[in-house]
Amino acid sequence: MWHLTCVDDFLNRAFYKVGLLVGRHPGYFVIVPILLACICFTGYQRINYEIDPEYLFSPVNGPSKTERAIVEQYFKVNYSHQFNVGRITRPGRFGHVIVIPKDGGHNMLKSSIWEELMELDRIIRNAKAKYENDVFTYEQICARWLDECFTNDILNLHRVIE
Repeated sequence: MWHLTCVDDFLNRAFYKVGLLVGRHPGYFVIVPILLACICFTGYQRINYEIDPEYLFSPVNGPSKTERAIVEQYFKVNYSHQFNVGRITRPGRFGHVIVIPKDGGHNMLKSSIWEELMELDRIIRNAKAKYENDVFTYEQICARWLDECFTNDILNLHRVIE
């Protein structure tokens, strides 16, 4: 029967010795874990979160990055002269405004909604931004086609929206 209780006896002796050690020197078993936790927290504070899905899910030498490099080589995005939305291959220096109707419907082709869209466009075009004591207008920082700010062709439907 001794062979059946050898594991039990060994564990009893081991935990008895560990209990004696903790009972005689409790400071080490309280202070040391707290100090270790504090040291680990300092490293945790320096974590840089990466939220770019391309970096997280795309291989460094993947075919999509090679294809994009080829596209960017032959079709460069020029924000200051001949801007074209279709040439944008990566997120960055370009803003989008996504608008949905308040009523929860899917139809934006109503004259009342279109008037609000035109007003929103006017507000955006009249916006000003202050950076380091310089004031920038939309006209100064917009993406351009030739010498004019890029226009949203869809907003030109206001003539036929009725």
